[in-house]
Amino acid sequence: MPKFLVGCLVVVAVLVVGGGTAGYFFVIKPAWNFASEMGQFAEEYQSLNAEVERTGPYSPGADARLDSEQFGRFLVAQSEMRTGMELRLAELEEKWQAMKADMDQGGGDLNIVEMVTAYRDLGGLLLEAKRNQVQALNRHEFSLQEWAWVRNRAYQALGEEVAVASFGEQAPAQFSRQVSDEEIAMVSEHREALMEGYALAWFGL
Repeated sequence: MPKFLVGCLVVVAVLVVGGGTAGYFFVIKPAWNFASEMGQFAEEYQSLNAEVERTGPYSPGADARLDSEQFGRFLVAQSEMRTGMELRLAELEEKWQAMKADMDQGGGDLNIVEMVTAYRDLGGLLLEAKRNQVQALNRHEFSLQEWAWVRNRAYQALGEEVAVASFGEQAPAQFSRQVSDEEIAMVSEHREALMEGYALAWFGL
């Protein structure tokens, strides 16, 4: 059971003791329902990750550089993810802008469960985006680990950072902070297309 869900249920238990019947109807029941929704979101997100056909850790080559073949696959796959989201991508971008502004004001980063907690209507968008991601990864033979590394490297070459939110079996990818001039030149040619998918990358997709 996700730690967040456990925490919610502990809070609910405390409210049950102190809140009585009125507390149940006005606080406890909505809180319990929300905790259940979060549990369902976490389980579905994990199950979608499990549908990625290529599994296991990923290690870049000895020079730890992004090559043109990988980058080409990434561009096509991310384009398919954007197309799959259709008009809802603009909605996701609005959420990203709002959350980024909140984080810039308050400091710190949010993990994916905290994001959904803060913006309850975000969960459906993220699950839809995750379904599109899984399909694209399988079509273009990416594992979650390789995808994360290529994505991070590409945006790093643009001088952009991504949140690299992850959940379940998707561990953060490790990569070097130093980007070669060749990588910068290769990626910069596709800045416009990459920034169209920046909201997806920011949410760890």
